[in-house]
Amino acid sequence: MALTRKRNSGNKKELEKRELGKKETGSRKAPVKNLALVKDKKDAAKKDKKDAAKGDKKGLALIKDKISIAKKDSVVKKEKVNYIEQARKFIRGALNELKKVHWPTRREIIIYTAVVLVAVVAVGVMIWLFDSALSFILKRILQR
Repeated sequence: MALTRKRNSGNKKELEKRELGKKETGSRKAPVKNLALVKDKKDAAKKDKKDAAKGDKKGLALIKDKISIAKKDSVVKKEKVNYIEQARKFIRGALNELKKVHWPTRREIIIYTAVVLVAVVAVGVMIWLFDSALSFILKRILQR
């Protein structure tokens, strides 16, 4: 028989306080561990079922109980998502980042625009020159 995690037999209020404490600390690893335990329980139940099929009827009843417990544990409750609060949080974060941006002055914008225009013209002229040169070479090759 496989070992499974023993449930806490304390009262419900203590369990709820512990769960709330876990949620407030932001621990998101707890559900992953619970899912792993559920898989372990299912695997253990399957293994025990194979052993019980060999001739142990009492073991079969215990296995059915384990499977039903594993199925009950596998149901995960999803928390409600507050989309409005998420949108507000996103907008606040975006505005805070925009406050950190160095916005260029009018003079800087004029200078940067001139640099871009000069670069575009220079690249255009280079492409035109290479195109003209390659066209001239190709015409000479085809005339022979």
